[in-house]
Amino acid sequence: MSTHVYTAGARTRNVVNIANPGGTSAAYTLTADQAAPALATDGYKNFRSQKMLHVLAKSTANQTMTITVYAYNSSLGGAWAPLSMPISQGDGNAMVFKEISHQIAVGNVTTQYIRFAIPIEGAERIAIQATKGGTIGAGQVDIYLGVNTI
Repeated sequence: MSTHVYTAGARTRNVVNIANPGGTSAAYTLTADQAAPALATDGYKNFRSQKMLHVLAKSTANQTMTITVYAYNSSLGGAWAPLSMPISQGDGNAMVFKEISHQIAVGNVTTQYIRFAIPIEGAERIAIQATKGGTIGAGQVDIYLGVNTI
């Protein structure tokens, strides 16, 4: 008797590291700015077309850095674009689109962790742009990217 094995769009309860499926390594280890993605091969493939992206940033840097999440889809012009989400203004009918970015601010000795999850349905590839304005004086920022369905 055979068992069907899903190979595309499979449901994944646990978070899968898209930089190293089955591993624990960071997608990015930054000591300076990370440029916005430009090529179709930049960033990381959305492992089996999952629905949610989990981002964990661990910073030991002594300066503030802003990370922005980008998505790519070949059938939508083959271009990278910052992810944004519709957010209610609170007045019942006005919506604004907010870019998915987060500022990581740390002290000289403190390690700071930032974690968030966002929907990425339909995205083929995911990348991060990180800007500080040059080289980080001391420390680094490790960014982990994981995906799942639930």
